[in-house]
Amino acid sequence: MCCNKLFHLCFFLSTAFSSPVLYERDVQDAPELFTKLLETATGFAYAGRGLKQQLSQLADRISEITTGKVTPIQTVQEGLLALSAIPTSATVLQRAISIVSAGLVPPNILDILNGIKNNSINSHSNNNTEPPVNIYPKSPTDAPYDILESDLLSSIFIPQSFTCTKISILLIPGTADPAGSTFYFSYGKLFETNSTSPVWVNIPGNSLSDIQDNAEYVAYAINYISALCSRPIGVLSWSQGSLDVQWALKYWPSTRTSVSDFMAVSPDFHGTLLQTLCMLDEPLCTPSIQQQGYESAFIHALREEDGDSAYVPTTNVYSGVDFVVQPQSGDNASGALKDVRGVGASNTQIQVACAGRPAGGFYSHSAMLVNPLTYALFVDALSYEGPGRMERVTMGVCKDSLAPGLRVSDFLGTEAVADVLGPIDVLLYRGQGGGQEPKLKDYVYKKARK
Repeated sequence: MCCNKLFHLCFFLSTAFSSPVLYERDVQDAPELFTKLLETATGFAYAGRGLKQQLSQLADRISEITTGKVTPIQTVQEGLLALSAIPTSATVLQRAISIVSAGLVPPNILDILNGIKNNSINSHSNNNTEPPVNIYPKSPTDAPYDILESDLLSSIFIPQSFTCTKISILLIPGTADPAGSTFYFSYGKLFETNSTSPVWVNIPGNSLSDIQDNAEYVAYAINYISALCSRPIGVLSWSQGSLDVQWALKYWPSTRTSVSDFMAVSPDFHGTLLQTLCMLDEPLCTPSIQQQGYESAFIHALREEDGDSAYVPTTNVYSGVDFVVQPQSGDNASGALKDVRGVGASNTQIQVACAGRPAGGFYSHSAMLVNPLTYALFVDALSYEGPGRMERVTMGVCKDSLAPGLRVSDFLGTEAVADVLGPIDVLLYRGQGGGQEPKLKDYVYKKARK
């Protein structure tokens, strides 16, 4: 039975953590994670045997990776080929099983599931200094905040290495993944350079709750970091994070002067047509997942009054083979924004820009975080006025498979966070969505009436 298998995996995990490459904190945390998963599976009895069987398969596959029975892939090209073989009809839980089975995760996947050896990077209880000016709200034209300012402030994670003498980059995560883990293998490293310095927002509930609430954390963080450094900042988002930012820019207009560049990876500004985002019955489809449907009330509200156009210089980079966001190619790509305000918006599909070359390969939703062309366009955006432009990017970048400084282990770590940790987080959320999309906030209706 599935439950027995998970119990045995828990026992294996508790003994396997004696390995010298892991840390004592992880020894304590790993069994707890899988105990919660076991309890969740038992609580979903009405979902039938399918869920329990899939959880059993995932547990077995993880065991094979950690014991060395399955060897992780050795090259990005091999990994992209494995990604291309996963059926597009697979649910996110089925995909997680396939990801682990194909060796698309590192041997220390248990470290990743427990916070990459350092849970503090995902904390939303951070001790930050009070903002130097009032930003709650910053302007009378801003939407009112429903969340306490103390909670908004404490969700911002500022690394010890952060400095305002460099360009500040605020990182916004996607659905079901904590920010610290999401960017640990990509932009948390890439933006630790001579010219840029990253911070991020750890949204409670791992962005599975109402996107309107998630956007409050983003709007506040934008104005906070900008005020702290006394100048506009760059904002980089992945997946749902793009909706958080665009909603914040729309309904908290003061944020627009606080952002110099908005850089979006795998954005879904227009929602997605994908029908397998909800891995289980409708009551277990979390609020933010429901809101990302192409015809959701949330997406319709965002599109209104040119909300599908850029508010600040915006660089969008996405993949035509994105398994989460569909469509993501052609004129109707979900990740593409218009530019009716004339602030500057560029929309790049990597398979078109680097056709037939490594950087234009089968990078799916999460792999875009390590794509070299994506990074090159963001560096370009930060170097010039307006968005990143292909005509300024050397085409030599198309011959690469990873952004400079990243390794295959970073590619694998990114896949583990997005495609294994994410589905587990959705399950642990325990169906708090209630089966209905959250109602739009009053400020949405008030703005529409003006």
